[in-house]
Amino acid sequence: MKGEKHRIFPVHYDPGKVLFHVIVKLSDAPGSYSSVLDLIRTKVNLIGTSTYTLSDGTAIFSGFAEALSPKETAEKIRQLILRSNAAIDADVREGKDGLLIDTFHTGFAVDSADYVLMRRGGLAHVFIHISKLLGSGGEALLYDEGFTMGKWEAETLAKRFGSERVKNQAGALTGFMTAQGWGEVDGKAGPAKGEMTVFVSDCFECSMENSPRKGCNFMRGYFAGASNAIFGHEYGSKETKCVLRGAKTCEFLLTPAK
Repeated sequence: MKGEKHRIFPVHYDPGKVLFHVIVKLSDAPGSYSSVLDLIRTKVNLIGTSTYTLSDGTAIFSGFAEALSPKETAEKIRQLILRSNAAIDADVREGKDGLLIDTFHTGFAVDSADYVLMRRGGLAHVFIHISKLLGSGGEALLYDEGFTMGKWEAETLAKRFGSERVKNQAGALTGFMTAQGWGEVDGKAGPAKGEMTVFVSDCFECSMENSPRKGCNFMRGYFAGASNAIFGHEYGSKETKCVLRGAKTCEFLLTPAK
């Protein structure tokens, strides 16, 4: 099955529609989720949902929904949900003028770590601004910031999973970057000892059309910093191909320093 972007629902806009955000605290038992869906399926059309388990053994169901009747109300749906023995608590929030915003969640968490969600294009635009403002010094700054983040991320993973596991599965862990939207990342060992090539399709640094930049220096630094932390010695990092220079994918050559 072909991979897809992970859909989340912090906002939805559909003018003229009655929209609800349905939040239910459930007992984390088989059939809980379906019991709620069975109750509301004749009242709303679900646009997007997520379900996750909490540390206390309960679960949260969160769903954006469109009312099937313009006379439907948030309170009626909430009372209907509470008829389910699986529902511990429920909250239904109505959108306004076709705009529905998630006002329940307070951020994003991945593997117990807090994350910030931002548009790829917006971040790429910031990098363009830094490059324009500082010229080659801006590109050097982006490399250094990428290096700092890559080193910190690798050190954090080593604390979480163990240094040897991270070292032995460094290639597999690039899938974590792909899942986070950095780009489709893959790597292979080079012909020289310790040398590696990393391939990035759909790199986020290249996401702005007509970008004046000529390379992904943040990503170049990131791979250098991560390699430094994972393998315990310095790596040189060179971007041999880049979408910003007309290539189909970005390629980074990582070489151990002598």
